Amino acid sequence: MNRFERLRAAVAGAPVDRVPVSAWGHFYNHETTAEDLADVMVRFQETFDWDYLKIHARASYHVEGFGFRYRASSRAGQPHETLGHPIARPEDWRKLRPLGLDHPALAEQFRAIELIRKAMNGKVPLIMTVFSPLDVAGKLVDQDKQLMIDHLAQEPDSVAHALAVFAETFAPFVRRLGGCGIDGIYYSSKWANRHKLPAEEYRRLARPHDLRILAEAKGLGCNMMHLCEDGIHLEAMADYPVDVFHWDNRTDNNPSLADGCAMVKKAVGGGVDSPALASATPEEVERKALSAIEETGGRGLLLGPGCSILTAKTPDANLHALRRAVEGG
Repeated sequence: MNRFERLRAAVAGAPVDRVPVSAWGHFYNHETTAEDLADVMVRFQETFDWDYLKIHARASYHVEGFGFRYRASSRAGQPHETLGHPIARPEDWRKLRPLGLDHPALAEQFRAIELIRKAMNGKVPLIMTVFSPLDVAGKLVDQDKQLMIDHLAQEPDSVAHALAVFAETFAPFVRRLGGCGIDGIYYSSKWANRHKLPAEEYRRLARPHDLRILAEAKGLGCNMMHLCEDGIHLEAMADYPVDVFHWDNRTDNNPSLADGCAMVKKAVGGGVDSPALASATPEEVERKALSAIEETGGRGLLLGPGCSILTAKTPDANLHALRRAVEGG
């Protein structure tokens, strides 16, 4: 099987010659221009021979057009410094307006994709990172969970206005991705867990906007729903129109891969937690990877980290161990 055939088969729950595997994380000092991002993504892919390349864009590209400001990091493992954002009072959400796809932060992503596609020459499926509107809102206030919760309680209609603005921006963004040769999106939500919002509240606030954006990704082939952090609302979101559900199966309050697969009745992703990839031995990483393969019977599994890896702290040997696991040792 080539990479595309392997990925399609895994998504369909069909037999594969081996489980597809990939990993991803931030290279902070190489993600502030299209050229640097493309270069580091390609080098990472070529070093580890992943089955698909998850384009790990700068984690503020989706909010910069709405007034989020940052100072770029010059160190691989040091996140960018937040300089300011436009939301202080609940009524500030109402000032936001949709962005055009020609906004520099968004246009930069299309340029990076173009460069990556050219370098990969059609040999590797490309998955682009896109964020739920509720995640965009959370990032726009620099992940101030309490501020978000307060504003939702004080002026829910103002926050709802902003969520609609974000959906109006990123639905066309995803539509254009399809024309750029992207093979799927990695649709991320940090708010779909019980530590942020109850499941019914998440569905009320986020579901209509999530579905609007995901509708534009229909047919791409490998759309992954990433539910971030602990206590995820996997069962409540099992009917989302995606191909793969991805989460960290190693936290205390998240389901196992087998239990999650039974809930969603679709392919699942994950298997090895990011802290283990950063600090465990290669042998321990390989054991966890093989355990994930055994747990799922090697069907309907996209093996990888449960969330972004700490690239600057993760030894190459551990990533090679993750990749080696799918070869049977």
